[in-house]
This record gives sequence, C-alpha cells and structure tokens, in this order.
Amino acid sequence: MELNNFKNALNESDVSLAANILTELYIENPDKFKKSLLLSNSLPEPLGRSFTDKKLETLQLALILAGEQLIEKGIHILNFTRDFAQLTQTIEIISKNAKSNQERLLSCDFFNYSLSEQLQMFCIYIEDQYRLSTETRTNNKNFITGMESEVAKFDADNVKGVKISETDRHETLIEIADTLFRLLYHNGKKTIENEVNFEHENITPYEIGSFEEIIYLALQRNLLVDMWGKFKYRDWELKVIEKNGITHQLFIPCIKEDYKKERIAINRYIYQDHININQQHRRNLKANNKSANYINELSNGLDVTNIQALFQLEKNSFFKANVIFKNSINGQLKTLDTIYYDIDYRGIKLIDLIKGFEYLTTIAFIYQEAVSKTFDQDEVSHYKMLSPILEKESLIEQFSHLFDMDYVIAQKVINILTFSDTPLLDVFSQPLIYAGRNKVIFCPTLILQMHFKRIIEMLATELKIDVSKKGTDFEKELRFILSFNPCIQVNTNKIEFKAYDNKDVEFDFIGLFNDHLLLIEFKHLRIPYSDKTKKNALDNIDFGIEQVNRREKILKHDWEKIKEQCSFGLPNEPPEKVIKLVCTNIFDFSTIIREGVEIIDSSSLLKFFMSPEIKGTSLGSEINEVVIQKLWKEDYPSVEEFKSFLECPVAIQPLVNCFEEGAKPIAKIKNNDYNINFFDYSLVKDPFENIDPEIFESKSTIKKVGRNAPCPCQSGKKHKKCCGA
Repeated sequence: MELNNFKNALNESDVSLAANILTELYIENPDKFKKSLLLSNSLPEPLGRSFTDKKLETLQLALILAGEQLIEKGIHILNFTRDFAQLTQTIEIISKNAKSNQERLLSCDFFNYSLSEQLQMFCIYIEDQYRLSTETRTNNKNFITGMESEVAKFDADNVKGVKISETDRHETLIEIADTLFRLLYHNGKKTIENEVNFEHENITPYEIGSFEEIIYLALQRNLLVDMWGKFKYRDWELKVIEKNGITHQLFIPCIKEDYKKERIAINRYIYQDHININQQHRRNLKANNKSANYINELSNGLDVTNIQALFQLEKNSFFKANVIFKNSINGQLKTLDTIYYDIDYRGIKLIDLIKGFEYLTTIAFIYQEAVSKTFDQDEVSHYKMLSPILEKESLIEQFSHLFDMDYVIAQKVINILTFSDTPLLDVFSQPLIYAGRNKVIFCPTLILQMHFKRIIEMLATELKIDVSKKGTDFEKELRFILSFNPCIQVNTNKIEFKAYDNKDVEFDFIGLFNDHLLLIEFKHLRIPYSDKTKKNALDNIDFGIEQVNRREKILKHDWEKIKEQCSFGLPNEPPEKVIKLVCTNIFDFSTIIREGVEIIDSSSLLKFFMSPEIKGTSLGSEINEVVIQKLWKEDYPSVEEFKSFLECPVAIQPLVNCFEEGAKPIAKIKNNDYNINFFDYSLVKDPFENIDPEIFESKSTIKKVGRNAPCPCQSGKKHKKCCGA
C-alpha cells in the first residue's frame, strides 16, 4: 500500500519518495487527502513514543515539494495548502507541549514512593474527594431531577473563568487515574511482585507537592490526547487567533451545532439511567427502604480498623443489604440489548458478571458508610481506611461463598473487574486496583461509579462478540411496532430487486404518512465511547444516508416494481414529498442532518407515533402523575407535527437552551509552550428544574393514586399494599 511506503519514507527521511506519494494521493482524491493521511496511521503521532522532530521535518519538506509538483501539473493547491497547514501545525503544537510534559514528568519526585504507595495514595485521594463532594450535593428544591451533578457550577482548579460540574470533576479524576496507573505499572513492572510492605501507616496524598504535580501533568496529557483524537478522527480544525497580543491555538468542531447535539446525547443517557433506576426503585420501594435501613445497621456495627471484618458478613445479612443494589443494577440494565445476554467469556456468563457487580457494590457501600461515621480528616492515620489494601483472595472466597458460585468462576469474575499492568478495559470498568503479590486496593468510590451497561458493551467489543444480527431484529421490531399506528401505512413485505442502476436494492422501511412517503434506513450501533468509535459509528450512518438517497432516486425510476412488492396500495405516481431518515438505537447523533437526511433515534421515533403523551411522575408520600405535554393536537398525528417534532424531539427539547459555549485552555508547562484552547459546551442550567415542579403543583392535571387503586409501579398490587405502604 502506498501509505505504508509513505510511513517508511518518513522513517528514512526520504523527502522525494514521500512527496511523490503525497502528490499522487492528492490527485486521486483532493477532498479526502487530509482524512486519508490521518486515518492511515502513517503520519508522525505527536503523542507516540516513536515521534521525532526529524520525522516532522521530513513531513513538512515533503508537503512543500508535493505542492510544487502539483503546481507543475497545473493543479490548484489552495485546499492542499490549507490541509498542509492544519496537519503540520497541529502535530507541531501538540508534540511540543507533550514533550514539555514528558520532561517534567521524568523529574517528578512522586516516583520516589513505592508502587503500592503511589496507587493507594491516589485511590485515597479519589475516595476523599468523593467524601468532600457530598457536602455540595444539597439544593434548595424539595425534589431531585437527576441532573444536579451535571450542571457546571464549580470553579475549575487552576483555571480562571471556567466552570465544571461535579460529574466533570469526578470523571476527570478517574480519567487521570487511568492514565497515571498505566504509567506507574509501566515504570514498576520489574518490581511490582517484589514488594513486601503493604502496610503504609499515616499515608495521605495531602501536603505532598509532587502528588499535586503528577495530577496536573496527567490532566494535561489527557487533554492533549483528547485534542489529537478529535483532530484525527472527528474533523476538528485548528484556528490560530490573537487575543490581547497573545497567540492562541484553538481547536473547534467543524459544525458546532452537531457537536452540541452529541453533548445533549450524553445527558440523555444520564437522564435515561436516572428514570430507569427510579422506576425500578418505585416498583421496589418497600424492599429498598428495608435494605437501606439494614445497610445502616451493618455499617454501624462494622469495625473499619479491621478490614477482615468486612469478609465476616453472614450470607443472610448480605442479601438483606444487597436488595437495593440488585434492583438498581436491574434498572440500569433495562435498556441493555438482549444480544449481550449471550456473552460467554471463558466460561463466564453475563449473569455471573452481574452477580459480581451486585457483590462489589454492596460491600463497597457498606464499608464506605462505616468509614464515613468514624473518619476524622484531622487524624492522619485515618486516611488509609478510605482505600485499604487487601488480599484479592478474600474477595474471591467471599463472593464464591455468598453466591454459591464455583470458585474458579468467582475468581475469573473478580479478575475481570481488576485493573492491572495488562488491563482489559479501563479504571471506570475495572475498579479493583492491583497492587502486587495478589493484593488489590479497595476504593469504594471506584466500585460504586461503575456503569454496568457500559462495562458489558465494552467487554463485548473487546471480545469481538458479533452484534450484527441484532440489526435485522432491530429493523423488524420497529417496523412491527409502527404498523400498529393506523395513521401510517407500513410495508410489511420484503421489497428487493435489481434497480435501474443495475445494482441490487432492498428497502428497510417504506411507509405512507398522509401525502408523504417515509423512507427509513435502520442502523443498530454500539454506543461509541471514544472519538475513534464515534467516527466508526458515523461512517456506518453515512453509509445509511447514502442508501436512503439512492432509494429516493430509485423511487422515480422503479416505482412500478416497488408498487408490485409493497404490502399496501401505493399511488400511481411516486409522491413528490419524501421524509428521509436514518434511525439508530443510540442517542449520539440524533437530529443531525446530512445530505438532506435526518438522523433520529428509535426512542424518539416511537415516542411520536406510539406514545404521544409526555407524563411526569413524582414519588414522595404519594405517587402523582401529570400529563406535561401532548405531541398531537388531535387524536391523530399530522405531517406538520412530525416535521416539527423532528427538528427538536421532546427528549432533546429541555436541554437545547441549557448549554453555554466557550473556549477552555489546556495548561502549559513552559512559558514558550503553545497556548492551546479547545471549544466546548457546558451545561449551565438544570434542564428539568422548571418541569418537575409541575408534577407537584399542577392540581388540575395531577392524577393522584388512590389507596385502593392499582399501584402505578405495575406490580399488580393495590397502591396501599405496595408503594403507598
């Protein structure tokens, strides 16, 4: 492959060969020149260990020579020059600041501590920051929206004028841990199994300058990695601007509004979890309250100065405490695709992994509650209790005993959830931190922040579990559900033939909605958790967009064939009015429009056609329900209402005006480093704070549930004997 030769040319400083390859690549496809180079992995990676200034210099000289060759061939090079500048400037900027970071890192005194001290110190810091953050979680409202932790209302450390949310602060700290732990394991790989002292008395991360420095360096590294990922995979652009006589390098998305929609999706996932978990809580209110009370009793009686006391819980006591976590996990997994239930990893089934989640979250919460009741922040000896080092064997034996699980399976589950020098996933998904000699650091906050659905999906990706067959099921399911709406005619036959362009075609969905034809392509995707996987998901969607637009052309050329195979009667001529959609199972790109086709999520699509009433429910001394909004003015939907809905679906509507855009800086190490900034949106207002009060205050529309009425939790019991007890 030519680009492999290009990489070799850069490594060997062969400017002439590199320039020839660049010239041919640009001539072949000018519009994809930059993207092809970036995705080929042939460029000098500014954050890679093999990066050298010599490779960058060779690239710059090759681009200059390629430009001259293009001019000689009579090719206009304005776009080439723009791509040239974007590539070389970005690599130069990120590599220079990363080099300063690396030099400072190598001289940091934090590395003088033993590996287990380094790891435990950071886990203690995570746990203590969580403890301190609980003091900020109160609000002056008498209700919870589920978005309180997402609002940017705290000053960012060491950055003036930037606000962050509690979730930002918490996740950033864990991202730093993930980066730092990998580095510490790399540096300590020769000594990790030789350490004998794991009893670090009076260990604390505070009043240690090198600890603060290592956090600062890891954060800067993470931000540089993030910027390079967005430039490489997401088509972000570099702009050089002057402000108060200072030059700034600003990274921005190509389409800000599309990036905002992606940020909205993140909050939609969070709110969805909040709703699902609370619905599950509502169904199990009585049992959960008993469980919470029992946890309180257990934590009162737990001696946190003796970690072995945690492993002496009786089975009956554990499962009384376990109820609330079991229900919460079930709530979060409510939206997990059924295909993941087929996971089988070396004999471990999904149910085994879910039991592991239940086990760890239960003992972590009991222990965290117990520590909070005796912890004295002025007593240095107390800090090690926040994240103690313990034998992994103790966890395996207790887990196996409590769940009557085969020891080998229990061991495999605990190993999956352990982050080590060769991690399968990340610290978010593997919260037990390996400290050497079969010991782990037990940090309750890391355990309790686990997002179980994310872990399962990421594990399936790592194991290369094929989910492609789910796409067919997804398509059939949506087509079946939509066919129940009498206002739209849905084709239920297979429409497949050789089209006018001599290529085969198959229609995922064709329907008639009043005088409009509905063309929908369904794409079942994994939720993307990185810029690379988002790029892959969008590539899949782009293919769907291409398919929809091709089918629109086929309508005009092969209408008779479509009429013959369609399950309902179509008009003699193809309708002039066509609504084109790509429907996905994820929220990430909803309402983004490309080439006349809108991306919509299945949740929103079904909401409009099948469940047009927007209801709110409050859970307090009684359960109240209120209809907040109706999507149809009449008893049936109109095309105009659907088009209006597509512009801003009801799930997105509350979030749209709650974001504030701005540029955020990446701190630099040396004065002569580049002033890098990146564009971002911050959620500055709780999107539901003005909606939830309606549930409490709107007396005319509230549906109060009577004591003898069926309970809204759908348990089948009377309200007075269920949630109303």
